[in-house]
Amino acid sequence: MKRFGLALILVLGSFGTFAADDGDPRVWLSDMSRAFTDLSYDGIFSYFSGNDMASLRIVHMVVDGEQRERLVHLNGAPREIIRTGEKVACILLPGDELRTLADSIPSGPFARAFVRRYDQISEYYGLTFYGEGRVADRQAVRLRVSPRTDDRYGYRLWLDKSTRLLLRSELIDLQGGRLEIFQFTQILLGDQVDSAALEPTTRAGTVKDHLTLASKSSQPVPERDMLWQVDWLPNGFTMAAADIRRASSDLKSVHTMMYSDGLAAFSVFIEDMPSAGAASMVSRNGATVAVTHLVAGPNQAHHLVTLVGELPTPTAKRIVKSIRYRRSP
Repeated sequence: MKRFGLALILVLGSFGTFAADDGDPRVWLSDMSRAFTDLSYDGIFSYFSGNDMASLRIVHMVVDGEQRERLVHLNGAPREIIRTGEKVACILLPGDELRTLADSIPSGPFARAFVRRYDQISEYYGLTFYGEGRVADRQAVRLRVSPRTDDRYGYRLWLDKSTRLLLRSELIDLQGGRLEIFQFTQILLGDQVDSAALEPTTRAGTVKDHLTLASKSSQPVPERDMLWQVDWLPNGFTMAAADIRRASSDLKSVHTMMYSDGLAAFSVFIEDMPSAGAASMVSRNGATVAVTHLVAGPNQAHHLVTLVGELPTPTAKRIVKSIRYRRSP
């Protein structure tokens, strides 16, 4: 499920000023996005999804015009991710699974909470204020993002009243249950942030892996060149990326397609039938569902289709069952 990890979020530092219409929730969301890129901060946050609870520290600043970031895992295996410009250093213990997941290193709960473009929500969501609250000892204004149809989830947001930074978010299922929760428990802003907090912790036995973000990008495969297509999508979803990769284990091709409506996202992976065989199945962890399905490909050979994303199970199953092989152009 980490294969569709999205890019590490950037913050440029320093306070911004806001002169928006307080009565327009869309303006608040726009200001939230700008606050996220314009504010320096040092905060501790918790992230709950499914059966997992994580606690992390995030520090964002700009030093001498260069973007700097430090992400520290506070429970579980000791991990730190240090960003300086386009270079990322991952400080891990030997044997840490993240060393084999280079594509997902710059992602995780912090990125997941902020990568959604709430300021560009489509007509398929409603947006309203619903009172005020308090998060990390700061006054917050609450917003509700409600789906207009049953094929996607909703969101609840707590925005800092003075800076409009996102302090808490919840992903909500169709019955109002909370599938995912992100929340700062304490936070320092602006001049309160000390640049020394960007320095990694010295720890015996750790190893450092390096990753250059710019080198990880590749030319996407045009949709017209993909050999597979999705015949049904919920309204508002469009293809964000497509690629053909080689599975590291046997060098077989894996066709990958990513879709998003700006808030929700899912990925589809299509590969030859594994040597050990496979079956249709559904599993869920918090907001993330994984659905596998067998579909006929060239010469009626079976292929394994896997969908992973933040969708209601009926929506995910309908998408998977609509996927079919398209003859070579």
